[in-house]
Amino acid sequence: MPIPRSRDTPWGHTARPHAQRPGPLGPAGGHRGILFHQAVADRLGLHISDLRCLNILLEAGSVSVGEIGERTGLTTGAVTRMVDRLERAGYVRREPDPADRRRVIVSPVPGQIARIGPMYAGMAQAWATAMSDYDEDQLTLILTLFDRLHEITQTQIARVRDT
Repeated sequence: MPIPRSRDTPWGHTARPHAQRPGPLGPAGGHRGILFHQAVADRLGLHISDLRCLNILLEAGSVSVGEIGERTGLTTGAVTRMVDRLERAGYVRREPDPADRRRVIVSPVPGQIARIGPMYAGMAQAWATAMSDYDEDQLTLILTLFDRLHEITQTQIARVRDT
């Protein structure tokens, strides 16, 4: 059986055949992930950027408004409006930074944050089931690839923002 040939893409580079198929590495893979997060945000009555902010707070705990802006790429005004929405909905609280009263620290409200986890439980279980088909070496290879793709994405985000 002959090896499928690569195809040129509209972006001026040649794609390997597996990049043309559906799936997480294909063109629609990232879109489906975004659609899933949008569905969760919709169900909770949030904007998708609000959900991104809450994920940052889940990972980091309390952070400054400026750090939220850096991590999300949103402007100061957009972050302020987002934190306003999240505070009104009871997901976060603002506190003055004890070390610098000019700074505002945003902290998650645990009771409200707990509403988010169940939305991801089905996906987490499905992923665990899918991953159980692979041995440790295969999972290490897959995770190494995803780490590399993440680094490439971060580099390209910086490149696009700097141009």
